Amino acid sequence: MGVLLTSLLGIFTRNGAGTWWGAAEALAHIVRTQGVLGLYQGHSLTLARAVPHAAIGYTVYDTARKILIPSESHATPIRRLIAGSIAGVSVLPFTHPFELVRVRMALKTKHSRTQPNLVSVFRGIYKEPTPYPRSLGGITNFYRGFVVTFVGTVPYRGGIFLVWETLNSQIRQKLSPSVHEANRHKIHLVVGAIAGTTSQIVTYPLEVIRRIQQASGHGSNGSRMISSPSFRKTTLDVWRTAGWRGFYAGLGIGLIKQVPMHSISLSVWQAAKRILDI
Repeated sequence: MGVLLTSLLGIFTRNGAGTWWGAAEALAHIVRTQGVLGLYQGHSLTLARAVPHAAIGYTVYDTARKILIPSESHATPIRRLIAGSIAGVSVLPFTHPFELVRVRMALKTKHSRTQPNLVSVFRGIYKEPTPYPRSLGGITNFYRGFVVTFVGTVPYRGGIFLVWETLNSQIRQKLSPSVHEANRHKIHLVVGAIAGTTSQIVTYPLEVIRRIQQASGHGSNGSRMISSPSFRKTTLDVWRTAGWRGFYAGLGIGLIKQVPMHSISLSVWQAAKRILDI
């Protein structure tokens, strides 16, 4: 387990472990060794996850918000948090398997000079043995770490929409309608970035634990593992291996990815609603 943890934490931090310039070094290394197209490896898998994540998540959020917050007088922090949490949890059955495959492909890429085949990764996960006699195996193998993901999604997605709604509401109160309308896109981009940053920082330790649990079943040298670590065991192993810093391994690159993603995604969501007049 310790070897796997070391391998995973190495993947999360890459060459510039614990530094903000690690992302730049990793990008330069990929371009140098694989060319510009190397930056887009696994892009189709990302899209396969992102499309249902956004389509289902935003649709469910709008529905949940109408039910929980029928008027501004009902717009309490807890109702905003619950609406966002419902939206986040609703997409997990569709997106969690893709997250698992992404983690496994990252492990295979680290220990192989060739790009892993997507079909073989899916087949390998499906055929993995399980230590639990009553476990169904097969398709359920794609939901390793699902409980941790579920627990982490509640504060993560709930927090994003809580911050998003709260800040936008306060800004609308402080700015005149004409000024707000003139700067609407800029405001949404900034508020989306703030929402993504705060939620990412608060819930990142659960993200690390989730990825480690998803990686269970795959050894650091490419061999299969038999046991799947519990939440408690994974937490203790991370602490023993890297201390409190281990729970924030890769946070820098995580923010570099998540902040603009949520900033743009939330802004485009609002723009699309206006275009479609929803």
